[in-house]
Amino acid sequence: MTTSRIFSALEVVSCPICGSAPGTNLRYNFDPFRVVACRNCGLVFLSPRLTEKAIMKLYMDQAYYVSNVAGQGYDEYLELRPNWVKTFTKRLEQVMKYQTPGRALDIGCGPGFFLEAAQAKGYDVHGLDPSEYIVKVAQEKFGERVKLGLIETANYPAESFDLVVAFDTFEHIYRPLEWLEHIRRVLKPGGLIAMTTPDPSSLLARISGRGWVSFKLPEHVFYWSPKTVRRALEKDWDILEINRAGQYATLGFLFRRLFRLTSNSNKLWTPLLNLLNKISIYSDNGSMTFIARKKLGD
Repeated sequence: MTTSRIFSALEVVSCPICGSAPGTNLRYNFDPFRVVACRNCGLVFLSPRLTEKAIMKLYMDQAYYVSNVAGQGYDEYLELRPNWVKTFTKRLEQVMKYQTPGRALDIGCGPGFFLEAAQAKGYDVHGLDPSEYIVKVAQEKFGERVKLGLIETANYPAESFDLVVAFDTFEHIYRPLEWLEHIRRVLKPGGLIAMTTPDPSSLLARISGRGWVSFKLPEHVFYWSPKTVRRALEKDWDILEINRAGQYATLGFLFRRLFRLTSNSNKLWTPLLNLLNKISIYSDNGSMTFIARKKLGD
């Protein structure tokens, strides 16, 4: 997107929890984007940001999943399947402390790596994603159980899922409180949500400052902390746990993320990256996982 088109697609936003009255404090300036914090509740978010129409064009592009832009999209995501399945299995094991396998929906399912992990645990899995390209990839394995679209317009029957997950998705959502309402509608009473999202109050975020790996602009528009998640969920959800999160990744992947290298970076890195890609570890990436239950009687 050209500079002129970026500026024409920008919008200024307010805190979805507190509104515009408290105002914001500037955290970091990534011209033309700014990371700000609500003066009342502390929610960190992007303002100005791209309009939702503009950002959806980015997500629907195949290049988003084979990105050549450092810090944008999911460079080599499809090639990292074993580590992602292992990561999602670990997150699912947290969920299974609170429920037996049932019908699960993954919002922002991508190529279906969580669906693969959950199906292996006995869940009846379903996926939803706005990218036509990646939905076709997921449908190769899961067929019509994966749909193209958004939870706001997907028309799932009310109270049809025992579990809704949105891993590495909440930070992308433009109207988070409305989005949570749509999730409540499709969950059975007592059903669970489980989400992982970057935490700006994490040690890694505080140490990294403006260089934090989760400042992926313009995609990440909200940065939720345990405090602000509790504010967003307090009315309609019982929070079961909020814990630090991470992911399984090769040392090569972490090296490229640290230095914002892409698959097309200087070939001098290739021998080192090939060596590092043989080693996988579980790494804290400054995110948190929260699990909450839909309140009974709703």
